[in-house]
Amino acid sequence: MPVLVSDTLLSQTASRWAAMLAQSGILSHRGADGSSALNRYRALGGTEAHVGEILGAGPSLGDIEKGWMKSSEHRALALEESWTHAGWGSAAAGSSVVAVMVFCQKLVDGLTITLGENGLSVGGIFVTDKAARGLLFSGLDAFSPVQWDPRSRRFRFEVPGPSVEGYLRLGYVTPSGGFALTNAFTLPRETEFPAGPARSAAPAPSP
Repeated sequence: MPVLVSDTLLSQTASRWAAMLAQSGILSHRGADGSSALNRYRALGGTEAHVGEILGAGPSLGDIEKGWMKSSEHRALALEESWTHAGWGSAAAGSSVVAVMVFCQKLVDGLTITLGENGLSVGGIFVTDKAARGLLFSGLDAFSPVQWDPRSRRFRFEVPGPSVEGYLRLGYVTPSGGFALTNAFTLPRETEFPAGPARSAAPAPSP
């Protein structure tokens, strides 16, 4: 299994949710507004398409970790080989502690998203050799990269302005012709993500 890289934004996402859970006394992956770990991560500026979360409560972090490893569902998610980055957070809840871990798969290195007077520029490097070429969707409109190096898989997209708004999806086309989503974001960045509210609402009671 590849070594996971610690990620500040994932840890911030996990820490905020751990504090919310400890305050409410409820263990839930879902906010009262329907928000998920993916929504909470993107609300803080994350763009990765694949995000996972595990959480738990117990007398100590060691006890929580042992509980995760004894649970086939938690263990499978934590040890999923596609994860590249992880973050964690904890908060005291009386005599117990609440712990949250958030994982993601980063398939783009050095991602830049720049919005200027002439439009939007998106650049970076696909880290997977499965990327035959890049593709960017702005709403229903598809854009090919204005710069593409097939050896390094470095790309740059330009979406003309003067204003670019809405839901954008970045990904790559595989050698067989399929499309793999790597990143998604909204413009302006403060707007809500289409999949659900972007804020971290209080957790909803477990069904």
